[in-house]
Amino acid sequence: MFQHYFRRAWCNLKRQQFLTFLATVRNLALISLLLPSAGLFAQAKFAPNEAWLNQYDECQDYGEVYVVKKISSACRSYQTFLTDKNGHKLTSAYRDIGDFEEGLAEFVPMQLSPQGHGLHGFIDKQGKVIIEPKYISTDRFHHGKTWVIYPADSHYGLSYIDKTGKELYKLPIQHYSNDYLIKDATIDYKCSHDTKEDVLWWRRGNLFILNFNFTPFVEEQMQRSKHVSAFKYEGKFGIIDQDLVLKVPVALDAIDVDYTYSGQGMQRVQYGDKYGYVNPSTGELIVPFDYSDTRKPTNGLFWVKKRGKWGCIDKTGKLRIPHLYDEATGFTAENRSAVAINGKFGHIDKSGNVRTPLTYDFASYYQHGLSMVRMKDKYGYIDTSSRLIIPLIYDEAFPFDHVTTRVERWWLHYELSLDGKEQFVGFSYKLKALFIIVGTLLFIWLSSLFQRVISNAAI
Repeated sequence: MFQHYFRRAWCNLKRQQFLTFLATVRNLALISLLLPSAGLFAQAKFAPNEAWLNQYDECQDYGEVYVVKKISSACRSYQTFLTDKNGHKLTSAYRDIGDFEEGLAEFVPMQLSPQGHGLHGFIDKQGKVIIEPKYISTDRFHHGKTWVIYPADSHYGLSYIDKTGKELYKLPIQHYSNDYLIKDATIDYKCSHDTKEDVLWWRRGNLFILNFNFTPFVEEQMQRSKHVSAFKYEGKFGIIDQDLVLKVPVALDAIDVDYTYSGQGMQRVQYGDKYGYVNPSTGELIVPFDYSDTRKPTNGLFWVKKRGKWGCIDKTGKLRIPHLYDEATGFTAENRSAVAINGKFGHIDKSGNVRTPLTYDFASYYQHGLSMVRMKDKYGYIDTSSRLIIPLIYDEAFPFDHVTTRVERWWLHYELSLDGKEQFVGFSYKLKALFIIVGTLLFIWLSSLFQRVISNAAI
């Protein structure tokens, strides 16, 4: 089966180049298929019990059974059967039967879908239908599973199934609203071989497919990994797990690999101009792409922005604090976050309860039990009970990132401790600038005075 080779070619060639390439490969493929048949026909002279093979144009030997094909008109009219060694047909006529792998073979019946596409399922070597033909595209089984593609509302969906047809994982394709749409897809297959069928999307001259395949070396590296793997193709990112199950299609615009905005069990990903989160261990999408901005999580909560307002979700994606706030800071050890509505600041706890009324012109995050607040251009500090511990007397101030902080009053700088004690440490830059200006003017006046004295003495 040339399917894996075709897909790698598609991912590296322009459409016109690929069509030329495909025609050449198809011819070679037909020759390669005819050569075994020719050998069988030659052997038929010495093995009368196989003379019946002469009525078929193609034949593939799978031990106790044959897959044979009769072609009336290339690419137009053909029939494929599964037979035993004596030529007894085990199935009715199908459009195509693929290679047997792990006891099952993909097949396409004569009846097409309402849209005129082949329907794909699986049979065993007795000709019994194990998985009903209902998929648009699929592949051989590998380690007990395979992928299947099927219509899913406006998209083509991708799932992984086991050898009984049970769904193992379903890609949440509905969250990728602009990608892998049915209306944009092209379905193509190899002439007279409908099982070699794929669903294709062309974007700015580049080919995309929903079911990505990798080289054996890359597959081996992925399987050895303890975590999921992110990969990039033509500027887009996808995520695949150690079992080579695609968890995120090749559609993401960015992944927060540096964890600037991620943590605590979720990794931020970007699709278009919106953000969501995936589980960094499994690669599964936890939070859909609903948010225009996010912040690094603190104390188990994630601030996310929607329709211009900030709210909080937990690591399961559940909304914990509604989208009410124009500004918000992370939650600190004091179980407080500084928030603002219409230019007024206060604090809430992780349950969303208001703990400091939103009355201040500014309020900082809590640190060492205190928050810096501003009212009428003066700064002070409150504790977690909203009690003013250090009065609103400072012209400039900073939060208590350490056990002391810098404040300014009357153009003088102080080192301020948590108990409100001040220690003078210097002058403000404004006062220093004033000293420089006064000193410069004094120097100019003294220089002028000295020049006048020298001039009078000379007279």
